[in-house]
Amino acid sequence: MKTSEQLNKEAEKLEAEGKFREAIILLDEAINLDPENIYALLNRAVDKSLLEDYKGAIEDYSTVIGIDPDNTLAIFNRGKNKWRLEDYSGSINDFTKAIKTKGGEHLYIEKTENSLIDTGSEFDVLMEEIKFSRGLSYYDIDSMKLAFEDFSFCIQKNYEIAESYYWRGVIYLYFDMKKEGCEDLTKSKELGDPDAITLIEENCK
Repeated sequence: MKTSEQLNKEAEKLEAEGKFREAIILLDEAINLDPENIYALLNRAVDKSLLEDYKGAIEDYSTVIGIDPDNTLAIFNRGKNKWRLEDYSGSINDFTKAIKTKGGEHLYIEKTENSLIDTGSEFDVLMEEIKFSRGLSYYDIDSMKLAFEDFSFCIQKNYEIAESYYWRGVIYLYFDMKKEGCEDLTKSKELGDPDAITLIEENCK
């Protein structure tokens, strides 16, 4: 009889071939054998997300969080799936929780691999990745100042730089700050974001 770990490994091979439904069947078996197999739960959640079963993915991420409350990756990905379901407030709550697992908004730690101790690096997410996603959610609920702060942070970190300039430019225009908005949109365009072109033509003549 195969172990939970062996079934998870076999599922990963299927995932590499894009066979997500087949992988889920093996992961179901793995999780039945070991309901606390975090790796199998996370893999199944990803597969469900790729198959657009966002509610199912959220359930799996919630199970992981119940086992490991500080699992940054599970909290972050649960937030992304809530965003996909247009539960923007719920996604913001999860993104903010994910930030807290790293220390906090301003003083935080990026976990790195260490051969001597378990740092949890395999379940870490970059702060700028979390804040970019949260910025989108803030924008979607019209919390423009908070969205502005998150996109500005991403610009400082050179993360998703074209899109971050685009969204910050949009927010500047929202506040009737045309000069700043057009400057950011122009940077976004120069960095290759095609969405910036239309806004420049409409607002920056």
